[in-house]
Amino acid sequence: MTNNKKQIELYQDAFNFLLDGDHELVVYGVLKKLHIRHDNPYYDDLVQEGMVAFAEKYIQAINLKKSPGSYLLFIYQGVYWHLLDCLRKEMRHRAGIEEPDDETDLLAELEDKKKSVGYYDTHIISDELMTQLTREEARYLSLAYDYGMNITEIAKECHCSRTTVYQWRRGVIKKFQK
Repeated sequence: MTNNKKQIELYQDAFNFLLDGDHELVVYGVLKKLHIRHDNPYYDDLVQEGMVAFAEKYIQAINLKKSPGSYLLFIYQGVYWHLLDCLRKEMRHRAGIEEPDDETDLLAELEDKKKSVGYYDTHIISDELMTQLTREEARYLSLAYDYGMNITEIAKECHCSRTTVYQWRRGVIKKFQK
């Protein structure tokens, strides 16, 4: 199966999941949390943006191998942040803040973080911390920080109890405080 067909099938599965049961209420719940009402001129556009973000977050949850029980929370957060970004872009547009064109090299305008003191301080602390952690604590930190896993997901991944994961977390915190 080609990559394109696989991608199409993933999106089809995502939209089927969205329409299955009451999952589309996630999008409407996000709109309610953002205080977007039916009389907002952008309401229908934001609903559509939310539906697309729902599908993309569903695919991302599958690719991250999240447990099906945590799909909706992960998707809700993703839809929330996506719609918030859409609203911010609209506010910047209304305020007349200029959007860069395609020819502008945005990377050239950014400061080089590697030349900042904060970058070196953070990496020195991080490298020092990693030398003090046990193998399990380092794995916990990587799974929690790099992959965004919660305690339950880490316990399943490491084939241990949640209590053990909490012990690893306490060990990381103690060593970080030193």
